[in-house]
Amino acid sequence: MSKKDSENVCFWLPNQTVGRMDVLTPHKMMAVFLIQEYLRLKKPTTADGSRDQQPQPPPQPIELSAGDRKRFCMLLLKLIQYPDLPYKDLYSLLVSPVYGVHPVHLEEFNKLMHMLKSVGIDVLFDLYNEIDKLIMDNTASFQIGIVGLYLRKVFVTMDRMSFHEMKDLYLATITYYEKGMDESWPNLSYDCDSFMLAQNKYAPIEPSDHGQLAAKWSVKQSELFIAQQSALLRDNEVKALSPRELQKRLNEIIRDRHHCSQAYFLSYLNNVRVRDFNSALNALHRAFDRTPSASAAACAVAAPAATESKEYHYASLNLAILHAEFGHKRQARQCLRECIVLAQEYGDTNCLQLAHCWLAHLEERLIPLPGKHMSLNLLHATCLRMLSFMRISAVHGSSPAQLFKLLMGVDLITCQRSLMDVTATSIAERTAFWTLYGRYEQASMCAQMLLNVDLKSLDLTYNGNGICPVLCTLIVRLAHMGEFGHALVVLQHTRARFPRYPASHDWLLTKHYVAALRAIYRSRYEEALIHSQCLHTYDANLAVLQLAHIAIARQDYVTGKHYIESLLKDDDLEPLTLVRAKILLANLYLLCNHEQVSLILNEAQVVARQHHLQYEDAMIDLHFGQLLLEYMHQPQQAFVAVKAGLETILANGPIYDQARATFLFARTIIAAERAGEPPQAKMLELVGTLVPMLEQAVEMFEKLECHGKAKDVWVFLARTYHTLGADDERNRYAYRFRVLNEQFHEGYRSYPRVFL
Repeated sequence: MSKKDSENVCFWLPNQTVGRMDVLTPHKMMAVFLIQEYLRLKKPTTADGSRDQQPQPPPQPIELSAGDRKRFCMLLLKLIQYPDLPYKDLYSLLVSPVYGVHPVHLEEFNKLMHMLKSVGIDVLFDLYNEIDKLIMDNTASFQIGIVGLYLRKVFVTMDRMSFHEMKDLYLATITYYEKGMDESWPNLSYDCDSFMLAQNKYAPIEPSDHGQLAAKWSVKQSELFIAQQSALLRDNEVKALSPRELQKRLNEIIRDRHHCSQAYFLSYLNNVRVRDFNSALNALHRAFDRTPSASAAACAVAAPAATESKEYHYASLNLAILHAEFGHKRQARQCLRECIVLAQEYGDTNCLQLAHCWLAHLEERLIPLPGKHMSLNLLHATCLRMLSFMRISAVHGSSPAQLFKLLMGVDLITCQRSLMDVTATSIAERTAFWTLYGRYEQASMCAQMLLNVDLKSLDLTYNGNGICPVLCTLIVRLAHMGEFGHALVVLQHTRARFPRYPASHDWLLTKHYVAALRAIYRSRYEEALIHSQCLHTYDANLAVLQLAHIAIARQDYVTGKHYIESLLKDDDLEPLTLVRAKILLANLYLLCNHEQVSLILNEAQVVARQHHLQYEDAMIDLHFGQLLLEYMHQPQQAFVAVKAGLETILANGPIYDQARATFLFARTIIAAERAGEPPQAKMLELVGTLVPMLEQAVEMFEKLECHGKAKDVWVFLARTYHTLGADDERNRYAYRFRVLNEQFHEGYRSYPRVFL
């Protein structure tokens, strides 16, 4: 065996064997020819140069402007980093306004290409000699950098090629050039915008153009492409290639470099975002099969024992994450145990800690705050695990003060190390906590803070985890405030930024929830029913609550009770959903004059206070006020109950709740005052004082197009003035009711005796 053959027996990585060396293709030779002519134009050719024997005289050096040098450098970067282009597209780049070269440079390149066929294979040998001299020239400015490394790589590859291989390369280059010249070129000038927008677009040539030298993707090109697309899928998916286009490019890479495990793993991520989990699992298994450790056993040169199985425990870790995503906790624990054993055996503390983080996540337990000297990857995983634990703890009723204290510690660590995704996720979790506790204004402020913060890295704006949930929070808040037009604009913006799964799950849920809510306000129950059924796909419990609300509003009490009881049968029901279901059941019992209304409300209030659900607690106080006012006829106690929850509702609640609370508050004041049998003039003065408050409530109802509730307010005012003998005021509000009823008569049902 020769020395040259023995060097190619095996390396440690499977793609570091013979296939590790990139194949020289005509496209790569075009880049080298461009570099050669550029360097010859920059400095005079020496007397003993290899090109002196050619019939063409050496060109005279020219002055290249800064713009010419910049365009040529950008052109080389594109030709080196991106896959092979047809000669027609390559030449179009040479004359484009973005990457165009100097006219003299282009002329010399054309002369060289015309000479390539007439002179013969000597051109390649001359190129080899000239690269050799450039490498040996210590004064050359390209000794370091991308161009220098590229030329050295070409030189090493040509040095290892036999004469037969050189001849094949020459013939492939001639075929490549002639085929490009034979094609019709309708337009060789591209506008600047088309090139700036085509950064992720590839138009590689077909393998048949290369013959046996077909290789569209080199090792470095494929590694760069996979790294770029992986980062975009994590931080800004909308700028990544579409799933179909990305899979097409990955198939090309896999065909050219079939041992590239990273390509299979990126294919796994690509399949996950289109919810093709079967293909995702298959791609992940293929990635494990093609890890460096999988092929190392077949190599003649063995690697150190501590390195052979390094990829195996990371493979087990990724498989555990996939099972956790599917909800297969038992399989995920088995994979994590295998990962922990392998990580302990080979002393990989980073993988060991990552596995423990995921094991703690599956077992829903807390892990301590990371130390100062922890690695960045482990710090990232630990912070995300703590955020996940805090979310679970908030649902199970942990103290808000303790949760926000832990949240501040995570924020401090992530801000010190500029972990953008963890920072965004932390603010999104803070927004979710405020929403859970009923502080909707604080939640809206946190959401706007995240959307206005400058999360950028290398001039790339972060658009990953955490952004979509806060946008959905703003959509719901705008809908609660009656700004449905603005909510639709934000929804369309969110849809454009997060077009695919899993982020699309959040805005689709928000879309159907807002649509169902608006339809309920407008008494369009058939439309609300359709959207609630669509909502069931994304959040079953929320959909059942909406369906129960619709059934009660349509006076279908049997169906409404069936929906609520189906929720209450679930022992693992979240406390917030449990409280809301009991509130709806209390409204149903109020309509049916059921005697257990106060018992249901007391049970709901106990759960709300145990889990710090302050807004739901305030809503229960208002329901107690409604019960005391309408059914127990105790206006004084009703006034105390309503006043206890009024401040929370007016400060944080949707305008629908604010209007209902205002209406109930005015009714309790009038009823409490009337119980003392005051003079008629004093009652008229009191009602006149409360009229602006009630008119404001009507404005809120009409902003939501909830005309049925607005009619209830006008009916109440007309009846109140009628009992007080004020005929003019009675007629005024009766006329307002008549006008509103004539405009929006369909679907009106009066519910003055329930707080629904």
